[in-house]
Amino acid sequence: SWRERLRELGSLQQYARGQQPRQLRVKPGQADDNLILNFVRLVIDRSVSLLFGKPIRFDLPGDGPTAESEYVDQLWRANRQGSLLHRLGMLGATYGTFYVKILPEAIEHGGGLWPRLVALHPAWVTMDTEPGDYETVTRYTIRYNYRNAGGQEVAFRETIERVLGVATAASGESYPTGQTVAWEIVDYEASSATQGRWGEQGRGTWAYPFAPSVHGQNLPDPESCYGISDIADVLAPQDRVNFVTSNISKIIRYHAHPKTWGTGANLGPNASWGPDEIVFLNGGNEAKLANLEMQTDLGSSRAFALDLRQALFDLSRTVDLTSVSDKIGSLTNFGLRVLFMDALNKNNTKRLLYGDALTELNRRALALANLNDDTGGEIVWPDPLPVNEAEKTQALTADLGAGIVSKPTASEARGYDWETAQERMAGDRADADNVGAAILRAFETGAPAAPAAPGARVNG
Repeated sequence: SWRERLRELGSLQQYARGQQPRQLRVKPGQADDNLILNFVRLVIDRSVSLLFGKPIRFDLPGDGPTAESEYVDQLWRANRQGSLLHRLGMLGATYGTFYVKILPEAIEHGGGLWPRLVALHPAWVTMDTEPGDYETVTRYTIRYNYRNAGGQEVAFRETIERVLGVATAASGESYPTGQTVAWEIVDYEASSATQGRWGEQGRGTWAYPFAPSVHGQNLPDPESCYGISDIADVLAPQDRVNFVTSNISKIIRYHAHPKTWGTGANLGPNASWGPDEIVFLNGGNEAKLANLEMQTDLGSSRAFALDLRQALFDLSRTVDLTSVSDKIGSLTNFGLRVLFMDALNKNNTKRLLYGDALTELNRRALALANLNDDTGGEIVWPDPLPVNEAEKTQALTADLGAGIVSKPTASEARGYDWETAQERMAGDRADADNVGAAILRAFETGAPAAPAAPGARVNG
């Protein structure tokens, strides 16, 4: 139900924000040794950085700039592409599903009005689908609470429900065609003023076969229209990490310092275990003073805490660099990709799912602008990993020598613009030719040549 899903998403939100159960009970007046090591949020951040940490671009059909490609570029500039994509990535990684609502002509940019792409909170949205086809959404329901201008809490609900086409049979009877022709949008509100009853606030029709909302799965769930969160399987390991590290902290608090103790003297009115105090024990005829120290550095406990940490990252298919920190300096490009293989495979799956949703957004925005593109283009994804530039240059040099790549291709692979580089190299050659010609003329006339400019090349 909606309430059960809301509770489930609320739990994911609390863990992501570090609001996690405290594993140790604290007695009144006792120090609180509970630690929250929020690896759940680290899993989310690393996943989003791998997916959207570098800018993406959209490649639409056609040679050179087209009306469609320029429209898509301006659309994403108007909606601050980097910020929007990171919000979608964070919401998807946390809650498993992401949603974008299209508001036509709702944002000003470049002297015109553009569609606004709004990232909806997944806890606000539920979907109804065909009974036997979860990929076909028949209704989106958006629900949240807010406070109006008078400070009164108001519950808002909006339904976006598909409208099927109607055909007429030979007998004159009408029947639904099964094809979506539009979407009906109805807004409701409820508050204490209406005794909690829903009242209709507005109704309209979205006259397109596609909905004004787009959704996508963060990771695929073959049995649901909703996706899977990056952190769904690591909440229990996160609790165990907090328990073990909190216990280690508590042990260190009470036993890390040597404790001086003695016998043959009175206890006095109170006994204390403070690090700068002495505990006297009754008994014994001889006075004695000694230190009580820990006999271990908690190596096994710390190793277990590290095992739990690595298990948490393994379950989330995220690389934990603490396990290879001593080898990072010697990793090759190939070794780095082997290390990140599982994370890259997960990232490639997310690229497919997010990519489908983003190109569908492009397609719908182009349709709103009466521009023709049935695909929404393709996404050009950057390499998410750092590379060893020396290895990359060596490989490109070998490919050039073997004649299997062109100079423009190699130039672009190195991050240069080939046309700009050509123009600058032509300018360098012209400058060198001018200097050489001046020296030759001076030699022929017997006149002393002007000194060459610092750094200029002289042909001789």
